[in-house]
Amino acid sequence: MDNPESPSTFQPGDILKGTVSGIVDFGAYVKLGDTEGLIDRLEVSWDRKPDLPDLLRLGQEVTVQVLDTGVRHGAIRLSLRALTPDPLLEFAREKLEETVPARVSHVGPVGVLADVGSGLTGILLPRLPDSEADDPQRHLQVGDRVVVRVLSVNTQERRIGLRLSPVDTAETAPR
Repeated sequence: MDNPESPSTFQPGDILKGTVSGIVDFGAYVKLGDTEGLIDRLEVSWDRKPDLPDLLRLGQEVTVQVLDTGVRHGAIRLSLRALTPDPLLEFAREKLEETVPARVSHVGPVGVLADVGSGLTGILLPRLPDSEADDPQRHLQVGDRVVVRVLSVNTQERRIGLRLSPVDTAETAPR
């Protein structure tokens, strides 16, 4: 679709080409003819904390989807992410109930988080209290490579439930 010159001719869902005109903490501005759009940092990629300077550069041509024609931060709302497949949906289709390598990324009072690849992180669900007196999950540290079973994937809340597998595959976990 050719880029209209006036924001009043934009419609949510339109796919347009533009040029990155500014990168700020909260996103990136894109020049669309005489109009400027904003890609919120959460709409740049499926990554929860995208590093904008690694993904975009000034003057880069991008294809974006119009999310909303209402003006926010002086620009209409745009998305790059809307034009790419959701890695969580692909992960759910391919890995649900499978055993996969993972790397512990956080250990805290809420639980243990593990990276399972493709920028996705899941939470290790605790074993039942009677199942094992010395749960190995209590001994995990950030950086440990483990094997986990994918118990659940909630695409609405974007959560992955994992259970530590007894298999030791330190050499096959993502780095």
